[in-house]
Amino acid sequence: MKFFRNDKKGFTLIELMIVVAIIGILAAVAIPAFLKYIKKSKTSEARMSLRKIYDGEITYYSEEHVNQSGTILSKQFVDVAPQPSSVPGINKASGNWETADWQAIKFASDAPVLYQYDTVTGGSGTTSSFTARAVGDIDGDSTTSLFERVGTVDAGTGEVVGGAGLYSVSDLE
Repeated sequence: MKFFRNDKKGFTLIELMIVVAIIGILAAVAIPAFLKYIKKSKTSEARMSLRKIYDGEITYYSEEHVNQSGTILSKQFVDVAPQPSSVPGINKASGNWETADWQAIKFASDAPVLYQYDTVTGGSGTTSSFTARAVGDIDGDSTTSLFERVGTVDAGTGEVVGGAGLYSVSDLE
């Protein structure tokens, strides 16, 4: 009597198809989550830079400034021009941080940036206010994200009061 032994080793076609299906499902979940994580990490540049700009505006406001004749100027925030000159998109761009307005708030970036930064100011003395902005297009689709940080002066104390936090629109756009 002859015994048959099954010496075939390996996977069946069904087993291989199941493995491929599982890998496909994992990839379908993992890739979008990873891309979202990458976008979120890019927004940290805007958050940190706005914090530096905000601190620079408060420092400038709290210091005393005089004109050429020595007359003390009314306290106010610095209105800085947008840098870089346009919203960078997916390619980082360098800004001109050597202008007098950016130097006044002691802000500069050594590396190219993903966002365009500026501030808009209003009033003087205890009616002063400013809004620091970062506008970016981190995925290059022409839809921009916006981050803002607001500062005003408390008329009673003369102290700078910040907004409740960072305002953002379409931060992951």
